Amino acid sequence: MWRSIPGETWVFRALVLALVLAQIQADAAPPRTKKTEPPPLKVEETVGDLAYVLQGSEVKVMGIGLVAGLENTGADPPPSWERGQLVDEMSKAGVEHANKLLSNPQFSMVIVKMTIRAGADPQDRFDVDVEVPPACSTRSLAGGYLMATRLRETLVAGGAPRTGSDLAFAQGPVMTGNAKNPNDPKVGRVLGGGRVKKESPYMLIIRDKRKSVRTAAILEKVVNERFHQSDAGEQKGACTAKTDGYLVLRVPPSYHQNQERFFRVIQLLPMVDTPALRAQRMAAWGKELLEPKTSGVAALKLEGLGPTAGETLEAALQSPNDQVRFFAAESLAYLDDPVGSETLAETAIHMPKFRAYALAALASMDQNAAHMKLRNLMSEPDTELRYGAFNALRTLDPHDPSLGQVRVLDDPRTEEQQDEAPDSMALALASGARRPRTEDPFALYIVDSEGPPVIHVSRTRRSEIVVFGRSQKLLPPIVLGTGAILLNAAEKDDEIEISKIVPSKFGDSDVKLRTSLELAEVIRRVANLGTTYPEMVAILDAANRQKNLPGALVVDAVPVSNMDYLQAAILGKDAKAKVDPAVQRAAQSSQSRIWRLFGARNRDMAATSSQKASSSSSATPSTVQNPGSAPSAVTAQAPSTETVQATTTSAKTVPAAADAASGTTTQRVPKKDDGIQRASGDDQNETPPRSRLLDWLRRRFDGSSS
Repeated sequence: MWRSIPGETWVFRALVLALVLAQIQADAAPPRTKKTEPPPLKVEETVGDLAYVLQGSEVKVMGIGLVAGLENTGADPPPSWERGQLVDEMSKAGVEHANKLLSNPQFSMVIVKMTIRAGADPQDRFDVDVEVPPACSTRSLAGGYLMATRLRETLVAGGAPRTGSDLAFAQGPVMTGNAKNPNDPKVGRVLGGGRVKKESPYMLIIRDKRKSVRTAAILEKVVNERFHQSDAGEQKGACTAKTDGYLVLRVPPSYHQNQERFFRVIQLLPMVDTPALRAQRMAAWGKELLEPKTSGVAALKLEGLGPTAGETLEAALQSPNDQVRFFAAESLAYLDDPVGSETLAETAIHMPKFRAYALAALASMDQNAAHMKLRNLMSEPDTELRYGAFNALRTLDPHDPSLGQVRVLDDPRTEEQQDEAPDSMALALASGARRPRTEDPFALYIVDSEGPPVIHVSRTRRSEIVVFGRSQKLLPPIVLGTGAILLNAAEKDDEIEISKIVPSKFGDSDVKLRTSLELAEVIRRVANLGTTYPEMVAILDAANRQKNLPGALVVDAVPVSNMDYLQAAILGKDAKAKVDPAVQRAAQSSQSRIWRLFGARNRDMAATSSQKASSSSSATPSTVQNPGSAPSAVTAQAPSTETVQATTTSAKTVPAAADAASGTTTQRVPKKDDGIQRASGDDQNETPPRSRLLDWLRRRFDGSSS
C-alpha cells in the first residue's frame, strides 16, 4: 500500500517547471560556436592564400631638440611644455644654466619629428624634420646643427602631452625649407640624421578563416625552409610565429634594397611540397618563364624554389625576348648566381624603366662579376646610370676602392666612433672632460671614371658629394662666397685664395690660405674651415652658375622604380610597347588575382597620383635639363636605406642643386627651385662673429662618444 508524502506533488511540479524553463532558455540562447580547425591544405595553395604581409604601418616619433651655431637668428623660447622638457633634460644631464643657454641667439629650441616605418633597421638612416615652435621668435635655422635628440611617441592625454620610451635619435646639420614651404627658414631637415634604436620587423598576418596555431607553425616551416641564414654559428629562419594570427618576418640582407620582391617571393611559396610536385612545378614554370606574358611571375616562383631552379633560369638567358632574359637574370642574382650579370648590366644601359631593379639585383650578390659590372657602369655617359651604379657598388661593398672615398677633415671620426655617439643632446652637452674629436660634415667621393666630368650632390638620406672624374679643376676667374667663406682666383691663377672672416679653430683672427684649383682639394680646405654641407652645396651651385665647374652639377640622379616594371613583371605587359592612355586607364581599373595577392597595385596607383600632383606643382623654367633617360616615377618599394633607392627623380642639373642647399624636397618627390637660398641666413647685412661657445659645445658633444 502506497503512503502519501505531504507536499510531494508541489515539489514534483516545481522540478518539472524548472526543467521546462531551462530548456526554453537553452533554445532561445544563440548556439555556442564550436571552434573549428582550418580546412586542410590544398596542393595549389601558396603562402599568399593563407596570409599576407602587413606593409605601410608606421610610428611617428618626436622630440624637443636644440639647434646650435646660428648666425644670431635664434630666440629665447617662451614658457611652454616643450621648453620645460628641454630644460629638464639638460638639467638632469648636468648642464648648468640651461635657461641662460636658451636665451643665446646662437641657439634655438626646435620640434624634431621622424616617421619609423615597418622594416626599419638600426643601420638605416632616415631624414628628420625640424621646425621652430609657433610661439618662438627664431628667425632662421640656416647654418644650424641639431644636437643629439631623443625621439619618442608622444600622445595627448588629459590635456597634457605624454611621452613613451625612446625609439630613435637624431642629430646633424640642418638644411632649411621643406616640400610644403621651400623658402621657410624656420623649418628644415637633417639628411640621414635619424636612426632607430631597434629593429622594426614586418608581420605576416594570417587570414581570418585560416587562423590557428597549426597554420602559424606550417607557415613558419615553409618560409624558413627557403629563407634562413647563419647568425653567430646558428641557423636562423626569416620567419617566427608569435600567435595563431601573425608571424614576424625579417628581410634577408640580399633583399634589403628590394623588399617588395622578397614579399612577392614569400607569397608565391607553395604550402605543399614534395619531390614529385617540385619536379612538376619546375617543368611547368620553366615553360611559363619562356613566355613574355608569364615570365615575371614564373621567375619569382622559380626563385622561391631556391638554387635548384638555377639551371631552368639560366636556360631562359638565351631567349630572344629582352624581358624574359632580364627576369631570369634578376632571379639568378637573388640566388647569388652571377651568370646573368651581363644581362643585368645591358638592361641597366638600354632599358631605363628596369634600371633601378637591374642595379638592385647586381647589388644583391657578392660576386666578382657584379663588382666589375658596376665599376664599368660608372663610366657610362648617362648621369643617372653612373650614380645608380655608384650607389649599388657602395651597397655591395662600402670599402670598394673604386668608390674613391677621401677624408674631408684632417681628423675625421670613424664610422664606429659615430655609432657610439650618445642618443641624447643633453648628454652630449654634459660630457666635456674627454678629448675632442672632429666629425666629417659630409662624405666626399672622387670616382676615377672615363665618362664626362660630373659633380653629384644628394638632398635625401645622406650628405655627400660625388665627383666623377679625377683631377677636376675649377675654372677661373672665381669670385665665390657664402656666409663667412670667400673664394677668389684671377683668370690666369693656378691657385685659389680661401678666406674665412670669423673666428675658427685656427684662432680669433681672420683665416686666409691658398691651395690648388683641384676641386677635391678646394672642397676639403673649405670644409676644414667649418663649412657645413648646405653651405658647401651653395658654393658649388654658385660656381656652376658662374661656369667655374668643369662639368655638370646634378642633384639626386637616382634610378627610379615604376609601374612599368610591375606591369611587366606581374601582368606580363610589354614594357617597350606604346599603350593608348584610354586603354591603360581601363586596364588599371581591373584588379587581377595576382595584383590582390601582392597587394601592390593600390599602393603604386596612390603613389603615382601623388607624384603627378607634385610634378604639376613643381614646374620650373627650362633651365633644368635631364641627363638621364628614365622618366620620373614613384617607388613601389618599401622604404629602405641608401643604395639603389626607389626615390622619385630624374637627374637634374643646377639650378635644381639649389634645393640641396635648402632641403626643399620630400624623399619621394623632389622639387625644383629657380634660385638658391643662402645657407648663412636671411640678414645678409648683419654678420656678427659666432661665439666660442659653439666650439665648446661641439667639443663636449664629440668627447662624450669617446
